Amino acid sequence: MSQTIKSIVRQAHSPNELELGNCSNCFNLLEYLKFGVIYCTQAKSRSDADLQTFRISYANQTLREQLGQLVTRGQQLLDITPHLGLPSEVDLDAMIALALNERSAVSLEYEHILHERWFNLSLSALEINDHDLIITLEDISERKQSELRLKRMNQDFMTVLESTSDFITIKDQEGRLRYCSQSLADITGHKSWREMIGKRDVDIFPHETARLYEKEETQVYQHGQSVVNKSDPYFRRDGSRGWLSTTKWPMFSEDGKTVIGMFGISRDISEAKALEDELRTMATTDFLTGLASRRDFTEDLTRQVARIKRSPQATTVLLMLDLDFFKRVNDAHGHAVGDAILQHVSRLMRNEVRRVDSVGRIGGEEFAILMPD
Repeated sequence: MSQTIKSIVRQAHSPNELELGNCSNCFNLLEYLKFGVIYCTQAKSRSDADLQTFRISYANQTLREQLGQLVTRGQQLLDITPHLGLPSEVDLDAMIALALNERSAVSLEYEHILHERWFNLSLSALEINDHDLIITLEDISERKQSELRLKRMNQDFMTVLESTSDFITIKDQEGRLRYCSQSLADITGHKSWREMIGKRDVDIFPHETARLYEKEETQVYQHGQSVVNKSDPYFRRDGSRGWLSTTKWPMFSEDGKTVIGMFGISRDISEAKALEDELRTMATTDFLTGLASRRDFTEDLTRQVARIKRSPQATTVLLMLDLDFFKRVNDAHGHAVGDAILQHVSRLMRNEVRRVDSVGRIGGEEFAILMPD
């Protein structure tokens, strides 16, 4: 941008422009800029450069609005510097000397000492009279506020990664980790989640587990489809297995056509899974003998009947067993002895049947065995 301004000022000072009387037309172009511009000239040599030696030849309307005061031609640069709101530690004389000596732009971003505004101050030497100076003042408050919001969002995101008990992963399109939560680092034996950045599942998890994760992520990467509430196993550092409820979403490019990564979040459901398994066992297993419950055995029998109806040549044997005089045992020796007898008989039946056979307790001392062909 400073090069464009230099070009305009050079054009204003060219002999042809001066002859045509169009110098003002060139400076008029600067009036449309959204940032302030000051063109200063100096009577002394560059080695003596300081604020007192520069006088203002031109200042655009934006600059006057930024300073909140009238800036006139011939005014000393020193007169307007307090209105720039520079921090006390800024040495403007040193910046001017550097710009003139190095023949390059010198820039500074700063917050106004009186107003909650941010500016970018830039100084550039202009090789016309060998010691002219272009100063631009750009209001960058919106950009700084956006940067601040982005910084706060990033801090909040880092806080989530550091403190959440859920397992969060963000991967690139090649399956490498870009971010992950500290909780994931903890269960995989890493001191910090930052150690895991750039790694793939195969670098972190057991081979079979990594293959399982990569397989389910195929639909995310190749088809752009989400995986929702998928139950996945994982192994803790002590080797025990836990369970996760996992959801994974594709991350798309700006045009929405290309998958460029994946965001996943998993929650440990090991306790819920154990409770679910326990309830399932209670619903399908006789609590005393460990055999199939009446309900579970009946469902198995129904499936076998349906199979025979589909295939008339198929056969299934159904055995019904009853312990005679069992009530006398309970009455004479008590229910504890009766329970022990039921458990012993159940073990005998389980040991004698095949794996495909089903043994169930369908009453107090009544049992049934289903033996498909």
